[in-house]
Amino acid sequence: MSLATEVTSTDVAYISGDLGLVIGLQGNFAESDYHFDASCTVKRERGREVWLSGTLGNWGRVKIRQGQVEKAREYLEEAIHIKQRHADYPGVPQSLIPLAHLAEVQFNWQEAVQHYQHTLDLKTGRLYFENGARVGLVRVHHATANDAAIPPLMAEAEALAQQYEYNDHLAALRLSKGHIAWDGHIPEWGSGFEAVLGYYQQALIYALRYNRFLLDEVLWGGNVTTPLHPIIPHCQERGEEGVRMLAALRDWWQTGTNDTGTPRAETISLVPEGATLLEAERIARANEPGDGSPQTSVVDALNAVVGG
Repeated sequence: MSLATEVTSTDVAYISGDLGLVIGLQGNFAESDYHFDASCTVKRERGREVWLSGTLGNWGRVKIRQGQVEKAREYLEEAIHIKQRHADYPGVPQSLIPLAHLAEVQFNWQEAVQHYQHTLDLKTGRLYFENGARVGLVRVHHATANDAAIPPLMAEAEALAQQYEYNDHLAALRLSKGHIAWDGHIPEWGSGFEAVLGYYQQALIYALRYNRFLLDEVLWGGNVTTPLHPIIPHCQERGEEGVRMLAALRDWWQTGTNDTGTPRAETISLVPEGATLLEAERIARANEPGDGSPQTSVVDALNAVVGG
């Protein structure tokens, strides 16, 4: 076998795994399965277990979004076992975090805390995953009414997310902050309609800065299984006040700008800071067509609930 052939074979295994993740996160699950399966086949044939574990972890992550929770658990647990067998402890959080997400969507709060805390206890220095554990713990502690544990986690998670521009973490944190403020359980974060509206606005902006798929996920769920608690269904549980909140968000989206109050001269986001939200959304949706199926704009999604 020539070197060129060997490199090509290795590249195919990596590229297929990467394609599986990227395509799966866009909701094209059938094509994603094809690429993940191709990647795993090559890696198993060549005895590359450590490489295989990364692909299995990403496949499990996509399976959660697809709603195939048993397959997700199977892939994620196998990925973790492989990494532990090879003492690849820095790689464990890559699968531990989605395993915690899986526990969340099944309302298994104790298991979720266990996986998130394990991620932090490993002290791998992989800041993105460690911060993801704090973001998840905020959600779990809110769900279990453990309010006293939330503020220090929130402060640390927000600081790190701002430092490294983890826009997905910031979106999730602001979403949680909005839900918590609506319950009024942490007075220093404010309470009442205006406080909640402000947090939801920032959650949507940070989601838009990450990508349009997260924007849909934060707003209405995005047709995926998610540990987040999207704005529209949450507001629908609040009766008339919830409808009023959704109407306020719709009106703001039509006139607001991509501005969180924390300017970034060198943002990693593809949507320009200061652009109108309508234009920023148009850019994001054009840049991220997914499988080409029709997309639902923020205004249309809100109009469908409150009336246009």
